[in-house]
Amino acid sequence: MNISNEKMILRAVEMQDKDMLLSIINDADTEYMLGGWALPVSSLQQEEWLKNQKQSLDTVRCVIQDKVAEKAVGMIVLTDIDCKNGNAEIHIKLALGDEFRNKGYGTQAINLLVEYAFEELRLHLIYARINKHNIASQKMFSKCGFMEEGILKERVFKKGKYMDVVLFSKIRTE
Repeated sequence: MNISNEKMILRAVEMQDKDMLLSIINDADTEYMLGGWALPVSSLQQEEWLKNQKQSLDTVRCVIQDKVAEKAVGMIVLTDIDCKNGNAEIHIKLALGDEFRNKGYGTQAINLLVEYAFEELRLHLIYARINKHNIASQKMFSKCGFMEEGILKERVFKKGKYMDVVLFSKIRTE
């Protein structure tokens, strides 16, 4: 099942998305803004990763596709879905270039996936961990109704130093 609105579709990841995803993963500026490892990924590794993806009850992984242009513009994911406690973590990465960033894709994709999580998965709370220096993402999540909960001190190691992470969340009733 695809998740959609008038502008975009959140759909399953396909092999055709390999190059777009690879460009995001290997971009140093994007990697600096996000958590996780900073390792180069080859085209072959990306293809193997795609082949090994399986449906699971604890992760919803979607490509963000512009409906009109029929072009993939990024990826959005719910991870660590906890059905008992009704929460999950949300992650988003947009494709490189001015045609995709600061155009409302991120905000719409977050709102669309959060609505799906609340209405279809019956989750109660969605949270995001955002590097403190990633002001653009903090503003985007605030615009989507997420509230800042606090600071996780020195949780991410980037460019030779530990950095703080800001925790945001949105509760279904908010």
